[in-house]
Amino acid sequence: MILLRQYRVASFLLVLLAIAAFAIAELDFTTLFLGVALAMLSWYTTEGPRGRSLATWVSNALTIALAGYCGIDFAMRGTIEDAMGSLGRFLLWLLVIKIFSRRSENDDRQRFTLATMLVLTGCLESVDLSFGAIVLVFAGLAAWTAMLWRLAHGAESARSVRAAQNGFAPPLEITFGRRALPQFRWMAVVSLVMIFACSVIGFFLFPRFAEVRIGEVGRGSVTGFNDEIDLRGGDRITESRRELFTLQWIDGAGEAVQASRSLLLRGAVLDSYDIAGQRWYARRGGQPLGTLRTMTDGRLTDLTRGVAKDARARFRARFEMRSLSSDVLFSVYAPVGIATSESRTVSIDPSTLLLRDVSEDRGVGLWYYELLTQPQPDAVTMEAISLGARVRPASERVSFPVAELEPIARQILEDVSRTANIPPEPSADADLAERWTRNREVARAIASWMKSNFTYTTDLSGFGRIPGEDPIVSFLTRYRSGHCEYFASALCAVLRSLAIESRIVTGFIALEYDERGQFYIVRESNAHAWVEVRTGEFGWTAVDATPEDSLYAIQERNRSFADQFRWIYSRLEFLWNSGVVSYDASSQQNIAERVQSGWREAMSSRMDAVASRMRAVAMSLSLGRAGDVWFAVIGVGICTAGLAWLIVVVRRRRLRAALQIGQLSPREQARLQRDAAFYIEALRALAAAGAEKPAHMSARAFGEALLRRNAAVGAAFQPIAEEFYKVRYGGMGVGKVEANSHVSHVLALRKALRHNSGKLRVD
Repeated sequence: MILLRQYRVASFLLVLLAIAAFAIAELDFTTLFLGVALAMLSWYTTEGPRGRSLATWVSNALTIALAGYCGIDFAMRGTIEDAMGSLGRFLLWLLVIKIFSRRSENDDRQRFTLATMLVLTGCLESVDLSFGAIVLVFAGLAAWTAMLWRLAHGAESARSVRAAQNGFAPPLEITFGRRALPQFRWMAVVSLVMIFACSVIGFFLFPRFAEVRIGEVGRGSVTGFNDEIDLRGGDRITESRRELFTLQWIDGAGEAVQASRSLLLRGAVLDSYDIAGQRWYARRGGQPLGTLRTMTDGRLTDLTRGVAKDARARFRARFEMRSLSSDVLFSVYAPVGIATSESRTVSIDPSTLLLRDVSEDRGVGLWYYELLTQPQPDAVTMEAISLGARVRPASERVSFPVAELEPIARQILEDVSRTANIPPEPSADADLAERWTRNREVARAIASWMKSNFTYTTDLSGFGRIPGEDPIVSFLTRYRSGHCEYFASALCAVLRSLAIESRIVTGFIALEYDERGQFYIVRESNAHAWVEVRTGEFGWTAVDATPEDSLYAIQERNRSFADQFRWIYSRLEFLWNSGVVSYDASSQQNIAERVQSGWREAMSSRMDAVASRMRAVAMSLSLGRAGDVWFAVIGVGICTAGLAWLIVVVRRRRLRAALQIGQLSPREQARLQRDAAFYIEALRALAAAGAEKPAHMSARAFGEALLRRNAAVGAAFQPIAEEFYKVRYGGMGVGKVEANSHVSHVLALRKALRHNSGKLRVD
């Protein structure tokens, strides 16, 4: 395929790739299908034999209509968070209009610009590995297309010049060196390598801000896990099958087993409800975080600091990362020990028992970590893990700000009490243990009642928002259908309305057990929310109102043959997330310190080795104290010889470039460098006078241009050019007579240059 035809194909593929990239970034497969289908149709209509395209006025009218529609749609329904998505959709459909329009140089520039802006918009919307791969391909294709564009429009300009000269083309000089197509490909490859190298250097020199680290609390759009629950947005939650990590549950005998019930993996604790924003969020207490440093040999670090000696059943939970790179260390209640793949600084919140990697020297994320857990810890163990900080009941955890929910909660408790065996209300002088026991039973009974009377669904498109009514009230009284966030929100709200201290926990639920590998596979769709009820001075009990049967059914429904191969892609995604997306200023500093310390150690050891070797040689030669002087003289001599060799190499390369002899044999190159030296001297003299020869111009054409600029200088250079042609292409040997003639011609040129200082520059 010729290069000019390649430009048409490359520019079309660039547009196609930009449309696909943005649609994948938005996870909008409807847009992906429509955009790609319309792009393929445009190729058939505009590049086909008839070459039909939209008239200019039609294209302008469609652009105005699109801008108006997108502006009105964003003003009516858009939010600040969706601003980039709205801009991207506008750019996508504007690009579709442009590819149906007539092609001109200006239109090609607009398409290229729109495609680039569309991909940049997608970069602000997604950090997935698949999108990153598309961006890399797009960057390479964009560089190739830009070079083809310059070539295509250069050819178009040449056609215009030829048409202006009544069909007669200007004379063409024979090209030297590589053929045009291989030379273009070589130049394109070198350009792509340079672009990639500069991008890598820029990436390492200018890191991302630390606030956008993947997996950090608040990055729920990346992992499926979130540190807040917003009941106003999200009509549909994700059912992504992407593997985040695996969990191996090991009993006291060291055997990997399947737990008797699904495992709840804690990631965030939400203890406050914003009635205006209709969201749950975490409010940090006044207790300082405890920190510890894990061991380098993989041994467990005791979170109880040796206080707890309880002999109750303990399990080990081994987490191995697939695609998730997170600062949050998801854990099963209650963790009493931790081990990591490498030594890390881990923080523990005494009020929530949440773990987090807070290492300042972290490079990539943790490949794996292991927790020693005690599902039913005693009071001494809990006090030790909680660092002895007695957390008093918070007013937010024993009340709910939605007043109309209290009668609903009491009615629910009354209905549940008819069928469930709930302990009676404790007397005023009852101890806390009795109250906590009743609170646990009430929570379990209401959760069981919700499982029987409510339905689970991931699609809330039919969940209409009632003006002035809290969505939790609507869930309990109208719809009785929703996903885990609504079940957890409703249960926690009902318990608080009954003055039962409770809070919401978000994280993951481990459901899918691999019998062959003997581990749980935790996917993005396993993000979950449940409730914890206060059942001790330091202890909480998990209560889940979500019907597990529905979760298992969805898990089985979405199972596919490709699941068994996802781990390959997931490992790559983990490296992408932990090494690329998570790269920030602290990571940059860590890498710089490691490289600097390693470089210093390597240089120090090398210098010590060289010094010891030099001393040994000096002693063997009996040089004594003069040995250092001899070595210094030898070093200076070697450096001088190396510099001289470098100068010779550079000079020879310049000569070969000026003589255009790179494709000849070494023997022929040596002959021409010797015999055509006069031509090089003439070019240097002209360059010093301001008349440097353009690279695209032949010697004869350069002489004619000089003649038009200055008759004397041109006349002096023309015989030099003729002699050069005889030596370069005629194979003429240079004897003593010819050499003297060449010298006389060069001297005549220098004399002409001294007496003619006028304008000599040739373009």
